[in-house]
Amino acid sequence: MRSPDAAWSLLEAGGPDEVTIRAVARAVNVSHAAPRHHFAGRSALIEAMIVEGFGWFVDALQAGWDSQEDPVAAFTEVGLAYVRFARTRPQVFQLITRPERHFPHGREDAIGEAAGRAFNVVLQGVEECQAVGAIDEGDPRMWAFVAWSGVHGLATMLDDGIAESVGIGDADELTLLLLAGMGHGLFSRRRMPDVTGPEPGLDWLRTRTAPGA
Repeated sequence: MRSPDAAWSLLEAGGPDEVTIRAVARAVNVSHAAPRHHFAGRSALIEAMIVEGFGWFVDALQAGWDSQEDPVAAFTEVGLAYVRFARTRPQVFQLITRPERHFPHGREDAIGEAAGRAFNVVLQGVEECQAVGAIDEGDPRMWAFVAWSGVHGLATMLDDGIAESVGIGDADELTLLLLAGMGHGLFSRRRMPDVTGPEPGLDWLRTRTAPGA
C-alpha cells in the first residue's frame, strides 16, 4: 500500500521519529483514527514506507545499470547511483537501510523482499560481468555482497558526515576511487584506469572500454 505523502514530508523534515499516525492525521487534517483504516499502527506505516522507499532505491540502481551497454561500465554506474541516492535522499536512505531501528526483533517479510530486489540489481551486474570475463568465476552472490558492502560503507560514511568532517568532499570522485580500488580485485581480468586526478568525472567509464583497454 502506498504511504501517505504527509508521512514522507514528516520524514524529510524531521526524521523517522516524527512519523506517527497522529502526526500524519494532523498533517492531512483528518481524525486520528482515520489513518488506521489503512495502517493498523505506526509499525505498519513505517513498514509500508520502507517498502516504498526501497522501490525508489531499486529504480535508481536499475537506471544506473540501464545507462550503459558495457557491463563493467553499467555496474560502475550502479555504484554511483547507490551513493547518489544516499546523498540526495538521506532520510529515505537511513530509513530503508536501518530497519532494525524500527523492527528490533527482525525485519518484516515485505522489507526483506524489498531489500532482496535491490540486491538483485547488484547480483545481475556481477553475473553479466562474469559472462564477459570481467569478474572471475565463483559464487556471484558472494561477489555481489562484497561489492554491495564496499559501496554501502562509503554511502553510510558520507551520510554520517564523516568524510566532510575530515575535509574530503566530492561524493562521485570518492565513489569512483572506491570502485577503482575494488576493481583491482573485483574486475581482475580488466585493467582499471587511473582515477586519482582532481576531477576524474565519468570520462573513464568510456575510455576503460575502448579497444586495447
